[in-house]
Amino acid sequence: MVLKVLEGMRWAEAILVDKGIENARFDADILLAEVLGLPRRDRLYLETDRNLSEQEEAAYRGNVIRRAEHEPLQYILKRVEFMGLTFCIDERVLIPRADSEILVEKWLDLVRLEEGQEPDRLIKVADLCTGSGALAISMAYYYPKAKVVGTDISADALDVARQNAMHLGVSVQWRQGDFVTPIQDELWDFIVTNPPYVSSEDYALCAPEIFHEPPMAFLGGEDGLEFYRRLADELRSILNPQGKLLMEIGWNQAEAVCGIFEMKGFDTQVFPDLAGRDRVILVR
Repeated sequence: MVLKVLEGMRWAEAILVDKGIENARFDADILLAEVLGLPRRDRLYLETDRNLSEQEEAAYRGNVIRRAEHEPLQYILKRVEFMGLTFCIDERVLIPRADSEILVEKWLDLVRLEEGQEPDRLIKVADLCTGSGALAISMAYYYPKAKVVGTDISADALDVARQNAMHLGVSVQWRQGDFVTPIQDELWDFIVTNPPYVSSEDYALCAPEIFHEPPMAFLGGEDGLEFYRRLADELRSILNPQGKLLMEIGWNQAEAVCGIFEMKGFDTQVFPDLAGRDRVILVR
C-alpha cells in the first residue's frame, strides 16, 4: 500500500515517539521533505494528499527506521548548518553544534579589532581537533585574509574537512597529527579549538545519539580536562607573545579550565553561549 504524504508523516511520528525520539514530528517531517526533494518542511502541508511513489516510500521508511534507532538526523541527511554555511558530515566526524559558533564569532571580533590596529599584518590561526573543518572553514570564509590551518589526528576527519573546504571555496591548510604536534616549531597569532572535554563518567550517561559519533571527539580523559592540561603545558612554545587562545569548554568546566591556565601564568576570560552557560574561554 502506497502512503500519502499526511499518512507518512503520522506513521513516522508514531514510530519515533514510541522509540523516545525528541521532536518526533519535526524529524518525521524533515525526513519526508528530504525524500521528496522539498526545500522546506512546511511545503509538506501543501501536498498532504500526494501519493508517495514506491521508491519514495521505501527511502522514507528506511530513514525513519534509522532515526528510530537514534542515529542523529544530521548523519541521515549528511549535512548540517553552521555559521550560515552548509557542511557535509558523516560518521567520521563530530556533528558541529550551534554552541560552537561563539568560538568563530569571538575570533572574528578579536581579529577585526587587531586589523584596525595593524591592517597589513598577516594573521595566522590554527584550529586544533578540526573534525569536519567547521571552525577552520568558517574562519577562512568570513575572514579570507587570514592564514588558516586545521589539524586532526584522524585522516578520515581530514578527508571530510577537505571536501567541505572545496565545496565552500575556501583555502585552508590541513595537517594530520596528535593535538599540538602538527603546529609545533611555529608561533601562532591565534589558536582555536573545540577539544574532547567529556569525562568518562559523563560520557556513559550521554544520550543514545552521541554513541553514533566518534568517541575520540568527546572523551577528554577521566575528568575531561586532559587536553586543556596538555595545551597549557605547550602554549608558550606555540603562541606569539601577544597571541590568543580560544577554547570551547563544557558548561561546568570554566573554573577548572581557567585554573589550569592561570597556574601557568596566563590571563583568562569566560564567555557564555546563547543559553547563558559558560562555553568559551579566551586565554592571553
